[in-house]
Amino acid sequence: MLNVHKVRQPHCFDRFRCTGADCEDTCCAGWGIFVDQATYERYQNPPAHQIAGKDLSSLVEINPARSSSRDYARFRLEEAQCPALHQGLCSIQQNLGEPSIPDLCSTYPRVLNVIGETLEKSLHLSCPEAARLVLNDPDAMVFQERIEQGLPYRMGSVTPVAGDPEDSLYQVRTLIIEVIRERSPPLWQRIVYLSFAMETLEGVETTRAVGVFEDHLKNLRQGLFHDILASQKGDPAFQLETVLDLVVARIESDYTTPRFIECYSDFMLGLAWTPDSPMEELAVRYHFSSQSYFLPFIRCHEHVFENYLINYIVRTVFPYRCKMPDQKFAIDSSRESLRKAFLLLSVHYAIIRTLLIGMAALYKDSLSVDHAVKLVQSYSKAFLLVSFEDVALKYLEKNFEDAASKIAVLVMD
Repeated sequence: MLNVHKVRQPHCFDRFRCTGADCEDTCCAGWGIFVDQATYERYQNPPAHQIAGKDLSSLVEINPARSSSRDYARFRLEEAQCPALHQGLCSIQQNLGEPSIPDLCSTYPRVLNVIGETLEKSLHLSCPEAARLVLNDPDAMVFQERIEQGLPYRMGSVTPVAGDPEDSLYQVRTLIIEVIRERSPPLWQRIVYLSFAMETLEGVETTRAVGVFEDHLKNLRQGLFHDILASQKGDPAFQLETVLDLVVARIESDYTTPRFIECYSDFMLGLAWTPDSPMEELAVRYHFSSQSYFLPFIRCHEHVFENYLINYIVRTVFPYRCKMPDQKFAIDSSRESLRKAFLLLSVHYAIIRTLLIGMAALYKDSLSVDHAVKLVQSYSKAFLLVSFEDVALKYLEKNFEDAASKIAVLVMD
């Protein structure tokens, strides 16, 4: 543990406060809750504590798929929720105090990545309050740096990222964020341009990559490639078919939170989607909604998707983070790792964008940031999982000879 270290975090981070029982979508329901080994062993030691009328030790079990001490055990869910949840609050924390809850629960939705001697903080948008903080405020993802004494978090809740700790790694990712914020072209063109720039990062040391990316950002600001990208034509039917395949694959594979199902229902209702609807008609309605309601909304609230992407970039150490078998992470600048990182960022954005266009068809001029917050939050809880991302990558590789070339069509306005 570092006694003195640099902290890098967005403006919104310190403003987060758990809303407790008032939360619209508790983090204690809808997904598995891992218990670190130290906490699990504490639960097994006498005296036995009664939680929700049961011995605490009986509420947890060894995780057969554990890969480290961080996911050593898990709670036995009851109807897809933690058995310690009572009236919207954690019975363990109420009765035994914060030290008795697992490492995961102690910091969620805060994400803490240590790169070299720098602690990078961000928020997971699967939490409704975190999503509001990030998406509502245009300045939410403005970054602050400071020096802190000690580490006010459990070490088990901090993710070390092995590899190149140099400042150049952060400089490359800062330049990527500047590409996302460069508003001279529309956002979809920035994402496609990012794919061009990332192709030059393959195997390049981060010290050299800084100069390479600075040149790319300069070209973007000078309008190079704008005409080429602007000449591309969208394909609403392709966007709808691809997103529907991916969403259905996720919904059919596991429990999906009611809030996402509500957003998905709004999407279907907005497009008047029925089992008998011809794709040509759906594509026409989808395109009309995009031009008439979605794009005017985004022009007034450009920061919403920008902040979403920037938060994703920081939280995942995009584009360099590669997950290791032991739940740790490492810096990886190989072609395959960079390609997968870009595809996943683009697929997540494309699905959210497409669903919001369908919701815009329902709400029309009443489409609001609150609708976007609900969609992003519920989507993040249901889809930002390794299991879904593996499915998404396999789908792209199976259906498209060159998946990266299809991304432009998938994210295009």
